[in-house]
Amino acid sequence: MALRGIDVSSHQGAINWEEVKSQIDFAIIRCGYAGDLKAYDDKQFIYNATECTRLGIPFGVYLYSYAQNVENAKSEVAHTLRLVKDFKLTYPIFYDVEDPQYQAGLSNELLTEICNTYCSEIEAAGYYVGIYSSLNWFRTKLNSPTLDRYDKWVAQWNSIDQADFTHGMWQYSSDGSITGITGRVDMDIAYYDYPEIIKSAGLNGFQKPEPEPEPEPEPSCEELLNTANQKIDELQKENNQLREELKDLQNMEPEKIDAELIFTCPKKATYYLSLDKGDELYYKAGSVDKQNGS
Repeated sequence: MALRGIDVSSHQGAINWEEVKSQIDFAIIRCGYAGDLKAYDDKQFIYNATECTRLGIPFGVYLYSYAQNVENAKSEVAHTLRLVKDFKLTYPIFYDVEDPQYQAGLSNELLTEICNTYCSEIEAAGYYVGIYSSLNWFRTKLNSPTLDRYDKWVAQWNSIDQADFTHGMWQYSSDGSITGITGRVDMDIAYYDYPEIIKSAGLNGFQKPEPEPEPEPEPSCEELLNTANQKIDELQKENNQLREELKDLQNMEPEKIDAELIFTCPKKATYYLSLDKGDELYYKAGSVDKQNGS
């Protein structure tokens, strides 16, 4: 699977999403950057998310991180959750960790702790979360096994995806052109069916579907035999009851009734019965009891 999309922010200005819709499968929208201050909200986020919702364009979000410690990361969690709470995201929330000024000088251990803090808290809030960064950073800085449980969105502007680790998305260009967007735009490929994954797992505010009921187990031979014997007993009881009723109706002696079958003719018609030699047939026509044997 390879779905084509874009990622956008206020740098693209006012986007004409009606024109964009037919050219993409999804969009990842920047919701903001840094900690939880309204001044750090992306100025176009509400418009972009509202338009994608209105037009049925699948979308997720990313937050650009400036975090230098765990407390900064927690504030960025609060920032993200405040902005996405009114929208149904069918794509992940990505944590954009790449800043050359604030984060390049941090140790790998601290960067890993920052990412784990953000991702674990977003995940605990019920969202599908992943990390965005360059291929180089994933190879040299964000390479701790503790981050393997989170999805990855890899930036590598090339005609070939060269990431040699599991990842769900690839940003292959920063120089794309889309009708409805002024200027250049980042281009992406998604390898997973995120809407299906997210909805099936009951994430991002979606209700998890009820599981299909387990099929009833096939009965054992012993159970089938017991059921058959019970049915035979029930039929025998019904037959005995009918014989008693017939005896009362005909005022006949019990020893004369040994029928295996009692057959009632509901109306005047021709009926055919199969008899073996020596069988006796008792029948009642009107008020006359008759016996016929052969």
